[in-house]
Amino acid sequence: MLTIDVHTHFLPQPYIDTLIRHGINWTGGVDLAPWTPEAHLRFMDDWGIDVGVLSCLAETGVYFGDQREANELARNVNDIGADVVRRHPKRFGVFGAVPLPDVDAALAEVDHIYDDLGLDGVYLVSQVDGAYVGDPKWEPVYAALDRREATVLLHPVEPKQTPELPWQHWIGEYVFDTTRVFMTLVFNGVLDRYPRINWILSHGGGAVPYLGHRLAAAPRVVEAYQELVRRPIPAYLRSVYYDVAVADSQVQVNTMVDAVGTDRMLFGTDWIYADKLFDHTRTGEHDLTQLLGAGAARRVAGDNALRILPRLAERLAERLAERLESDRG
Repeated sequence: MLTIDVHTHFLPQPYIDTLIRHGINWTGGVDLAPWTPEAHLRFMDDWGIDVGVLSCLAETGVYFGDQREANELARNVNDIGADVVRRHPKRFGVFGAVPLPDVDAALAEVDHIYDDLGLDGVYLVSQVDGAYVGDPKWEPVYAALDRREATVLLHPVEPKQTPELPWQHWIGEYVFDTTRVFMTLVFNGVLDRYPRINWILSHGGGAVPYLGHRLAAAPRVVEAYQELVRRPIPAYLRSVYYDVAVADSQVQVNTMVDAVGTDRMLFGTDWIYADKLFDHTRTGEHDLTQLLGAGAARRVAGDNALRILPRLAERLAERLAERLESDRG
């Protein structure tokens, strides 16, 4: 069974240096330490993961309040990621960083990601400088991604406007931020205007699968919402993808299956941030076959990802042909 981890992170030294410069010395439960492909490959081999699609982010993406810095940082980490793929083309992919909020800078980096580096897609953090993905001010970026039939990992970040809470934001607020960005995409019409973008909602879609029935009630209860949506809400839920990173309990998986089906689910680990959640002494944990059965597990583990990551599929073409031949035999 081919296993592709669509939600896994790398922290190259220039990114760590930027975090430290901004007073961030700890992120997502992990002490800051330089990422190496060797350490990542050891983790992948230990857990039977064939490919990891990397994204570079911490509590935020690449924007810390200085647009020039964001432009340079995005270019730097994307070039580093491309070099990793060149050295390990069948083990790694990369979602490139996009330096929003500036639209022109974002468009230039999208071109660099696809035309110069040949990366596998982009990641967008849920909100930048107070605006959520789906905001009309970034309309040219959605249009550019739609033209490229881009695959976009949507990743939550630390919200800027919350009360003082006695727990770290990643525990609960990330889940709600993912839900907010999905609602923004729906009610601002982005999913309708740009149907060729393959959106991936992190961490099981936050609360989206669970809240699907409640979201569907909005157009029935409030007439104004009827003009904002062109399809039944369940159709919007099934128009995006959901990774199972830190969302692969039986309850969460069953909720996703019921809400969207296994054709819309993808494997993810959230490594390195979730490193301590991968423990071989916990028998059966992260076992897709045990959670879903063999056929569905194969779809979620890798087949669905290949469908929306064509450049990765091309790099794996020889291996996929061998697998097909083996299946026929």
